[in-house]
Amino acid sequence: MQTCCAYNNGGSNMSITTDLSAKLTSLLSYIASFFTAAGSYVNDMDIGVVVGVLCAVFTAFINWFYQARKRKGEKHIQTLQAQLLAKQLQHIEQERCSHVLDDIHKD
Repeated sequence: MQTCCAYNNGGSNMSITTDLSAKLTSLLSYIASFFTAAGSYVNDMDIGVVVGVLCAVFTAFINWFYQARKRKGEKHIQTLQAQLLAKQLQHIEQERCSHVLDDIHKD
């Protein structure tokens, strides 16, 4: 299908939109024929198996993703707890040193 151009040089000019629509139509017809052929080849049992496998893979991926996030969160919590314990130990040591110094100055 050609579009009418203001400067038609013997009808050999084809617009870009016509080329694009022809390619798109061709692509859509190939896609439709693929799904038609695939649909005639598989039966309900095959579709059920494929859907089951896809659901299992999807479930495994989601489980892996959330377990990785959980491990990352637990590692962060362990780091924070270690920092807190280090600060508490430092505070205890400072208090003990100050009590020792107070005892030394009293004597």
